[in-house]
Amino acid sequence: MPAKPSGEIKTRIIHNTRKNGDIYVIERHTIYDAEKKYNVVIDEKLISKIPKGSEVAVPTRPKKAKGEKEQNHTDSLVASRKHIGMMKIIDHIGDVSGIDDGIYSNTDLGTAQKLISIARYFLATNGQTLPGIIAWQFNHPLPYEDGISEGIYHELFAAVGRDEALQQNFFLSRCTEIKGKPVLAYDSTTVSTYSDNQIEARYGYNKAGDGLKTIKLLTLYSIETRQPIAFTKQPGNISDVVTIETALKQLAILGLGNAEIVTDNGYYSEHNLTEFFLSNFEFITLAKTSIVWIKPEIDNHRTDFESLASMCPFDTGIHGITLTLTRDFTKVYPNGEEKILSKEVYLNLYFNPVRKLEDDLSFDNDLFELKRTIEEGLNISDMSPSAQKKIEKYLYLNQEEGHIQITFNEKTCSEAKKYHGYFALVSNSEKNPFDCLYKYRKRETIESFFESMKQHVDGMRVRVWDTDTLRGRMFVQFIALCYYEYLSNEVRNLKDSLGIKNGDPVHDTEKNIKLEKKLKYWLNESPIYLILQWFDTVEGVDVSSKLLSKRWSTEITQRDKLFLDKLGVELSY
Repeated sequence: MPAKPSGEIKTRIIHNTRKNGDIYVIERHTIYDAEKKYNVVIDEKLISKIPKGSEVAVPTRPKKAKGEKEQNHTDSLVASRKHIGMMKIIDHIGDVSGIDDGIYSNTDLGTAQKLISIARYFLATNGQTLPGIIAWQFNHPLPYEDGISEGIYHELFAAVGRDEALQQNFFLSRCTEIKGKPVLAYDSTTVSTYSDNQIEARYGYNKAGDGLKTIKLLTLYSIETRQPIAFTKQPGNISDVVTIETALKQLAILGLGNAEIVTDNGYYSEHNLTEFFLSNFEFITLAKTSIVWIKPEIDNHRTDFESLASMCPFDTGIHGITLTLTRDFTKVYPNGEEKILSKEVYLNLYFNPVRKLEDDLSFDNDLFELKRTIEEGLNISDMSPSAQKKIEKYLYLNQEEGHIQITFNEKTCSEAKKYHGYFALVSNSEKNPFDCLYKYRKRETIESFFESMKQHVDGMRVRVWDTDTLRGRMFVQFIALCYYEYLSNEVRNLKDSLGIKNGDPVHDTEKNIKLEKKLKYWLNESPIYLILQWFDTVEGVDVSSKLLSKRWSTEITQRDKLFLDKLGVELSY
């Protein structure tokens, strides 16, 4: 009786001689088939071959899987490519400015990396909308390596918007970068929205003039360091003049109680002057010449502006004087109690003859245009409220035989033009008119900051639904603006030093000075965004195998290398 089949799979090594003389060594698996009554081959694979004339077996590569591409090498390589040039610059700015440290030290690692990554995206793309980050991050290295999605940044904004401690501590970190006496510009801008869900969006003064509801963004900006240090938001219908008290409280808690604050005339009021004095802050504020206690001083001192001694040393087209006045200010407390403060105020008055001519011409042209419009038949009631006020004050209208005769009120016109060309700065600390003017003019840097916010970090419109999320988004934009302003200031300082001999023989060679002048010309012609985009073409390639790894980056020109060296950026990859 034959033995029963065991059912075991048997392995055999087969030597198969090919036509070319090579011997293929094959591993074959078989099993006995009881019905067929012979061994059936289950599978086989080539494990080596013995070349013709040799006795040594050579291992063969594994059989290629179906659909797998042909490889020309034994081991596959792992490779990646990233745009590193621009991101190296931004990474350097985040490090040397202290901006990144201010984020990392005040929240958990993941939140910090997300905040910094989105802020860098805003800066690098000149304020592209956030959905673009989903594709952009694949070839631009960011601190948050797990990837930013739409859900991630919406959740981040909401969480950060509720985290007041993170925001205020970051503001505090920016304040510590200010050395010496802080001189701060304080101003506002408006952000428009179509949304009805933002409860702070209200109709008020809209600086964009687009007729939409707005949210007001108020910012403290260091004039000396050219850095924003803090911000807050308010409903769009809140006037600038009532926000000073909050700003003073914020400055005090941030350790800037010795700051000098510079504002425009939107913040001038007797109440605000009182608050400045009570809080012991120094201030400079632009005031309208029509104010009841300023106008008489202009009349009393017109001849003082004719002297050469009153000429501004850095702008000879302007004459200025300082008057020391003692004025009483009244503080009204919530319980109705009043306190009278008698304080010394420095009234800095200025006169610009060229500006007077320009103001006179504009005034005259405006009235002639109103006269022409009425004569052409436009109903006065259809004009703007400001136009109606001017007509009532400066024009005489007489109806005769169906025609309107229009003449000018020469007396009121002459009275108005008396104060053209004059402006006033009120301060409790600046006794020299030209020191005061110099600091006030530097306040204009905050205007360029607001322009940067709207143009370079997607700050023109509100793009989120609720208040907390908006606050969080604004905070990320604020971080991006800190990057932008710091880099802008570094480039400004660099341009001031380029192409100038400094006594160092190595530096002062003709070749080097020529190269620096070439770099300076390029920087003068290129805004920050285009400078960053120029270096975005520098790529880093990382290739590795089982045995070794290699990295290399795109070559750059001598001019570009000089820029990176001056900035302190190491491009090695």
